[in-house]
Parts: sequence; C-alpha cells; structure tokens
Amino acid sequence: MRDCVRLLGNTIDKVDLHTVGERICAFVQAASPHQIVTANVDFLRLGREDPHFRDLVNTADLVVADGMPLVWASRIRKDRLPQRITGVDLLLECSRLAINHDYSIFLLGAGPGVAEEASAVLAARYPGLRIAGTLAPRLMPGPPSEEERTIRFVQECKPDILFVALGAPRQELWIRTHMHRLGVPVCIGVGGSFDMLAGRVLRAPSWMQRFGLEWLFRLFQEPRRLWKRYIVHDLPIFARLMLEPRARRPIGRDMFANPVPQFDKGQRTSVDIAPVSEIDARTA
Repeated sequence: MRDCVRLLGNTIDKVDLHTVGERICAFVQAASPHQIVTANVDFLRLGREDPHFRDLVNTADLVVADGMPLVWASRIRKDRLPQRITGVDLLLECSRLAINHDYSIFLLGAGPGVAEEASAVLAARYPGLRIAGTLAPRLMPGPPSEEERTIRFVQECKPDILFVALGAPRQELWIRTHMHRLGVPVCIGVGGSFDMLAGRVLRAPSWMQRFGLEWLFRLFQEPRRLWKRYIVHDLPIFARLMLEPRARRPIGRDMFANPVPQFDKGQRTSVDIAPVSEIDARTA
C-alpha cells in the first residue's frame, strides 16, 4: 500500500527525492513500464474538469508534488508531504542515477532543438551520462504515421528512462496511451523542464522557489501566455485546496473504482479531443 495524501480527489505520494530515486531504480529493475506524474495545482484543476484525467493521475505508479501549494495543503491537514519535487529535480536525479547504475535516458518533446540543448547541459554536468536519444516531433499527438515513427524510434533506442515535455495534460495522456508499446521502464512528464535546462526559460531564484513564488517569476516572463492559467483557472483551485476539509487516511491503488483503461493506438480520452491549439493555450 502506498502512503499518499489526498487533495481535491487527487493522490500525491508522500516521498522525498531520495525515496523517488529508490522507486525509480526499482521500476527500472522490474523492466516493465511505469508512469511517474509531477502534479501541481493545474493538475488538480484539470482533474476537476475531466474525471478521466484525474483517474489517470490516480492510477499512475508514482505521483510527486510539483508545487508548493500542495505541500502547504498537506501541512494544513497535518499529513505532510516531505518536499516539492519538480520536473527539473527529476531530470537531475535520474541523470545522477543513470551514471551510478548505467541507465540511459531519452528526451522527447519541447520545441525544435530544445531537447538537444538540454541533453548537452546534462551531459556536461554528468560526464559519461548515456543519452539514448532526443526527439522533438513537429506535433504530438500527431498523424498516425508520425506517431508510429516516434514510437519506433524510442523503441529502437531502448532507454531506461523517458522524459516527455509536452505540457499537461498532453504528456500524461501520450505516455499512458503508448507506454506499453514503448516498453520503457520509467516514463515521466516534465512540462517545461527542457526549456529551463536549455536556458530558454529562466528558473526562479532559489528563495522564490522556497516561498512558492516560482509561478510569479514565470508569469513575469510570459504574462500573455500564463496570466489566464494562473489568475483565472488556478487561483480558485488554490483557494479550494487551502479550504478543503482535512482528510487523513492511507490510500492504496485498490481504492479507485474507475481505473484508467489501457488505451489502444489512436484512442483518445475526453481531455485529448480538444484541438491542439486549444490545449496549447491552457498548458504550461
């Protein structure tokens, strides 16, 4: 049974970065596909809008808190999440593990050239790191032929850990739809982490991260793209999160009555039906 906190119907694992590293090593050793989700306030909003997406998150193999509001809410409930764990944190920790255990990683997504730049940063920071490949398809999800080429390329590279940078909910849906065909032991959606590693987007100073103000730093960088998400969509969810009645009980995967089915190639959930342009406008 996993030890989790339940926030607005979503489950977040009570793990620190060290424990996450241990879980990732166990997943790789198991050699079967696993999905790790980096959840934040926007994930809670998406889950309230679409129960299928909430169930996808709740049936992932590991869900970490990528947002200080989730940590604060757990403290209010006196059922503390140990720490915030971001996509960048996971990229760096997995690169360290890859060096120590001879794992290989693959970077998929982001804009043209970004994955390559991010991989170069990781390779410089972790000499000897095995990068199985990088790929930035023009459109994901894309036409069946392009999807098939992407899947085949990842299969041929045979990475141990796959990072997917498409923004939520697309990256989580894409991973869940294809993870069993990909055959990668660990698949993680990391949002804009490639851009941060590549220096395309600046990361907030450490003191702003500690005080949960990274969203404000990002808003100042990209106000036209992010103001609606942060102010209109996420602020009400943040308020509900802080005011939600305390709920403390251990949570196991068997508690979920509506697990997400394994999707066949080309099948979509209701979240995935929206046009790509519309999804882009609301994702990180």
